[in-house]
Amino acid sequence: MRRVNQAFDLAPGQDSFLDVTCNLVGILIILIMVIGTRTQDAALHVGPNTERPEASPKPDLAAARDAAAAVENDIHQIDLKIKRQQLEVAYRRKERDKMLEVLTAVEQQFQQQRDTLSQEQQRRLAATRDLLAARAAMEDLKASRQTLENSTAAPNVIEHLPTPMAKTVFGTELHFRLLQGRVVPIPWDELVAKLKEDAPRNVWKLKDATTITETLGPIGGFRMKYTLRRVQQVVQVGGNPAVQQRVELDRFVLVPVQDDLGEPLEQALREGSEFLETLKRADPDRTTVTVWVYPDSFNQFRTLKAELFRRGFLTAGRPMPEGHPIGGSPDGSRSASQ
Repeated sequence: MRRVNQAFDLAPGQDSFLDVTCNLVGILIILIMVIGTRTQDAALHVGPNTERPEASPKPDLAAARDAAAAVENDIHQIDLKIKRQQLEVAYRRKERDKMLEVLTAVEQQFQQQRDTLSQEQQRRLAATRDLLAARAAMEDLKASRQTLENSTAAPNVIEHLPTPMAKTVFGTELHFRLLQGRVVPIPWDELVAKLKEDAPRNVWKLKDATTITETLGPIGGFRMKYTLRRVQQVVQVGGNPAVQQRVELDRFVLVPVQDDLGEPLEQALREGSEFLETLKRADPDRTTVTVWVYPDSFNQFRTLKAELFRRGFLTAGRPMPEGHPIGGSPDGSRSASQ
C-alpha cells in the first residue's frame, strides 16, 4: 500500500484536471439539453403555420402560369399575323411595281413607234382612233335606243265619264245584279207589290209572337224573304197614356233560286239580250238604273256604266260585300244616281 500511495503522490494536479474535465462535460450536456428543448419548442410552434401558407399559393401560382402562357400564345399569334400581312403587302407592292414597269415600257415603245411615223401617218392614226371611238359611241346609242323602244309600255287610256253630283233617286228605278261577271234584272217592283199583298194576310201570326218571317215568290228568279215585327208604343189618348200596337216591316232579302242567274256581261251588251230588252222598255230621261255589284265584278261595272251612259241612263252603284244578299228595310237608304 505504501508503494501505491507513493505512485499517486508522484502525479501532482491530476485531481484538478479531473474536476475541470467533469465540469466541461456537464456544461456540454446542459447546453445540448437546452438547445434540444428550444429546437423542439420552435418546431412545434412554427411547423403548422409554415405548412399552410406554402399550400395556399399553389393554385394562384398555377393560374398565373396559365394566364402568362395564354398571353404569350396570343402574342405569338399576333406576331404571325403581322408577318403574313407584311408578306402580302410586299408581294402586292412587287406586283404593282412590275405592272408599272410594263406600262411604262409599253408607253415608251408606243411613243417611239409614233415618233418614227411621218406626220401623215400620225394624222391617219389619230383619225382611225377617232373613228373607232365614234363607232363605239354609235353602237352604244343604238343599244340604248333599242332598250328604250322595247321597254316603252303602251299608254294607258283612262276613259272619262262625266260624273255630275249624285242625287237621290225618286221615280222609276231599274235594278240589276252584277255578280261573277253576270248581269241579271231584279224584279224589284213586282216583288215589293207582292210583299204589300202578302204581308196583311200574315199579320194574325203576330198575336203570339213578336216577329215572323215569310217567303214569297219566286218571281224573275228571286224569292223574297221578309220579316214582320209587332211594336208597342205609348201614346196619349184624351190626355191619358195608352199602349198602341202596330205591325212594321223589319227587313227583307232577295234569295236567288240558282247561282248562275243572268247573262255574261259580254253577251248582255249584244242586241237581243235580256238586259238590253229591259232597257228598251224604260225611258232614259225618267229612269235610273241601280246596279247591285259585288267585289268580283267591279271591273265589269265600269264597262256596264259606260254603256248605260252611252244610252242616256243615270247609274246608281250599290257595292255589296261578298256573300251578302240584296235587301232593304224601312230604315235603309235610297240609291244615289250619277
